[in-house]
Amino acid sequence: MPPLTASRLALPILLLVACGDDNTTTAGGTTQSSTLATTSTSTLSGSDSEVPTTTASASDSSGSAGQTEGQTTTPTTGTTTTGDSSTTMPVASTSTSESTTTTSGTTGPDTTTTTTTMGNDTDCGGGGVIAFSHIWISNSPEGTVSKIDTQTLTEVGRYRTGANLTDPSRTSVNLKGDVAVTNRDGSITKIGAIDEHCKDINGVPGIQTSTGPFDVKAWGQDDCVLWNTPLLTAARPAAWTSGDKVDPNDPCSPLVDEKVWTSAPTGNDAFVYLLDGETGAIVGQVLVPGANGGLGIYGGAVDSNNDFWGVTYSAGPLVHVTYDTMQAETIPLPGGASAYGFTVDSKGRSWVGGWDGNLHRYDPADASWVKVAIPPQYPVLSRGMMEDENGDLWVAALFQPVGLLRVHTDTATFVEHVGAAALPGVQEPTGASVDVQGKVWLVDQYKDGGGAFVYDPVTKTSQWVGGLNGPYTYSDMTGFALKNVTPM
Repeated sequence: MPPLTASRLALPILLLVACGDDNTTTAGGTTQSSTLATTSTSTLSGSDSEVPTTTASASDSSGSAGQTEGQTTTPTTGTTTTGDSSTTMPVASTSTSESTTTTSGTTGPDTTTTTTTMGNDTDCGGGGVIAFSHIWISNSPEGTVSKIDTQTLTEVGRYRTGANLTDPSRTSVNLKGDVAVTNRDGSITKIGAIDEHCKDINGVPGIQTSTGPFDVKAWGQDDCVLWNTPLLTAARPAAWTSGDKVDPNDPCSPLVDEKVWTSAPTGNDAFVYLLDGETGAIVGQVLVPGANGGLGIYGGAVDSNNDFWGVTYSAGPLVHVTYDTMQAETIPLPGGASAYGFTVDSKGRSWVGGWDGNLHRYDPADASWVKVAIPPQYPVLSRGMMEDENGDLWVAALFQPVGLLRVHTDTATFVEHVGAAALPGVQEPTGASVDVQGKVWLVDQYKDGGGAFVYDPVTKTSQWVGGLNGPYTYSDMTGFALKNVTPM
């Protein structure tokens, strides 16, 4: 089969300025040309496809994924699930206790909250305005993903992500609000955010879709579950591209041709895939040597060019794949670094979080690494993270003291730790995401069976949204990170 190439996206390049920090080191990288060319398409229309098999383990700290490999999902006849005994209705509660946060000698600017929009522009009216304000959180043990309205704190949909218990984890939201969720059993699924994005898949006239946690449709029966593409076992990252504007000169122009990145390990290496966002077809892939540290590329995000960036679990390397050419580059982590959480900030810099207070920033403008000086009283594991509109990075912090870290991205300095005083009962933070109001969502895998804190950086108070089931999600759960890197 001839090689497949990704279609080009004409976006302006964001100029990256080096910080000039005295504590920087320059790391060399290696480049791998695009290889392979097989298309592996799986939609809910029942088409067949095949993918290679792998012996990579799908288990990690959240538990083990199923070992089903490369299955094609087809519609099945089923019934609507109502009142599943394992599902509870989300309940929002408010904590008004003051945050007893600790600030180091060097702090970033004060945080203020401004209502922002995802997508094209505040005045555009279409995709991405407050009406589309959702966060998508995976219920890993039950094979579903929840859609929660970030304005009302109400779960407004729950969807199966595969025919079996697929062990969903990372979610990525595009600028239209639709989600791609990666299943660690080896597949990726797209779900439409609103009825206008859904299709008559189940054969019943009109759109039938979930309305909440007690309305989970059988696999193949929810018209908003648009496609599922099989991958190798232990797939993890998901990262949408911004897409093309129909009229590049119109800031409110509709977006088309969105694509989504994902990855899965094989042997000592890992595949990075680029999928068509409309059909789920694999339109490009590259094998990245040495990118499997046991669990593959653990998290991923895009920059302003829609290039993929991700980090391999535990010891690295950092991985970069170009959108236009599918050329892969690997960049070693600096000495003493470890890798778990990951994001890309608004200036295209990669952030890699690890154990024992390790948090590093990589700037591709000068190939430099900077280590954040996290105070020694916070020897945490930095998990899922996201930058807000003020240039502050919010990091889910596991191990004592659990909570949130806040770091200023330009200066790479520690700002504060938000702990149990503002997040009462916090147990197992997995990921952090920012919504359109500037509030920080901290997913907690175990508190009350699973849920999320909604933390307000201005009032330093939080609300609790419960009713989830062992949620294990960290990535761009709201689409805010994609908005941050997308040129307007």
